[in-house]
Amino acid sequence: MKFNIDYKELYNTSPSGYFCTLPDGTIIDANQRFLELTNYKREEVIEKKQFMDFLSVGSKIYYETVYSQTLKLSGTLEEINFDFKKKDGTKFPVLINSVEVKDKAGHHLYTQSAIFNISHRKKYEQELLIAKRKANNLSDELIQTNEELRRSSDLISQQKLQLEKFNHHLENKNSQLSSFTHIAAHNLRAPVSNLVSLQDFYKESTEEEDRTMLFSKIEIVIGHLNETLNELIESVKIQGNTNIVHDPITFDNVFDKTLEILEGQTLDSKAVVTSNFSKVTKIEYPKLYMESIMLNLMSNSIRYRSPNRIPNIHFSSEINKNEVVLLATDNGLGIDLKKHGHKLFGLSNTFHRHPDSKGVGLFMIKTQIEAIGGSITAESDVDKGTTFKIILKKNI
Repeated sequence: MKFNIDYKELYNTSPSGYFCTLPDGTIIDANQRFLELTNYKREEVIEKKQFMDFLSVGSKIYYETVYSQTLKLSGTLEEINFDFKKKDGTKFPVLINSVEVKDKAGHHLYTQSAIFNISHRKKYEQELLIAKRKANNLSDELIQTNEELRRSSDLISQQKLQLEKFNHHLENKNSQLSSFTHIAAHNLRAPVSNLVSLQDFYKESTEEEDRTMLFSKIEIVIGHLNETLNELIESVKIQGNTNIVHDPITFDNVFDKTLEILEGQTLDSKAVVTSNFSKVTKIEYPKLYMESIMLNLMSNSIRYRSPNRIPNIHFSSEINKNEVVLLATDNGLGIDLKKHGHKLFGLSNTFHRHPDSKGVGLFMIKTQIEAIGGSITAESDVDKGTTFKIILKKNI
């Protein structure tokens, strides 16, 4: 289907203004929309007005310095922003697209331009700028408010950290107090029990030489008991510190002292107690804890010995994956770990019917070891024996 389009009508009724100028800027043609935008009649414009007559002062400067020069160089320009003047002098913003028309020899004949009224766009841009300015002001206020909130949050966080530190300190104090109470009760019971055993041996002995030997052992145990009491008193002072003091310790010295404390029980049980600390001879560790750990492990091995064989108890040290490890092995009654493993180190848990079982020793050992950042595990077979593996210090 063919349509008979009246291009002259289209030219005049287009929503955009069109005008044509000579190289000197004289307007030689303009459509109806251009005349409506400027409020001029055709006879007032054609060959009587120049392009610059419709420009504001600022736009005229831009026309002469940029527009004209760029158009000559490129032959075309798009979306150049000018302030146009109407007949009554009022201004409105426009965008202009221009193209030079040349003859075959390249001579400039005239320039065709299209003009678009962008008053609504400018108004919208102004509204956007105002909104942006308000948003920026609001953003600044929010930033300031957030900064105040952040400072308040930091203050609250600091207070929270201080409170957590204080709570941790209280928990640590309570844990140390609980540990001290168990150490005092347990560590004093062992030498006292040993004294009772030596006293019985002393009463039953008829030989003066044996009685003299037993009395000397009683003196040794009393000396250790006095030393333990002094250390417990000293440990009360340590409770005031948030950090547990580490002492230089030689494993052999602690082992010998433990063996002397338990001399009576060792003689009574005929236990063979040996050690080998050649792989690691020394360590930095709380002295009271180390003595308590070794004392509890040795006394437990003697207490839970098998009635069917001579007790064999062995202590040793080693380094495994940058960790100092203390091993305590016996051939005693053993523990059914499948049945009791989950509560092995619990407080007041006992796994054998023994009159001296209090269920404190292993709990206390675990508490002391974990307080230093270590750990304890056990391997055991019923009626074959038990091995305790204690990681004393990590990342040496």
